Amino acid sequence: MKRKRIDWENEIQKTEEIRMRGFRTSILGFIVAVMFLFGASRINQDASVISNAIMIGCLFAAVVVLVLTLRRRAAMLRRMKEEEHEERK
Repeated sequence: MKRKRIDWENEIQKTEEIRMRGFRTSILGFIVAVMFLFGASRINQDASVISNAIMIGCLFAAVVVLVLTLRRRAAMLRRMKEEEHEERK
C-alpha cells in the first residue's frame, strides 16, 4: 500500500488561512455586538452605558483569550507535525 505524501507547508498555510478567517469572524461579531449595545443604549436613555462598557470589555477579553489560545494550539500542532516529519526522514 502506497502512502500519499503530505505537503506540510501547504497544510500549515491552510491552517493559517482558516485561523485568520476565524479571527475576522470574531472581530466582526465583536463589532456587531458593540453596535447593538450602543444602539440599544441610544434608544433607551435609561440604559446604563457603564454596564454596556463592562460587557464590551468582557467580550473583548474573551476574544483576546480565544485568539491567544488558538495561536498557541496552532503552534503546538505545527511542532508536532514537524517532529513527525523529522522522524520519517
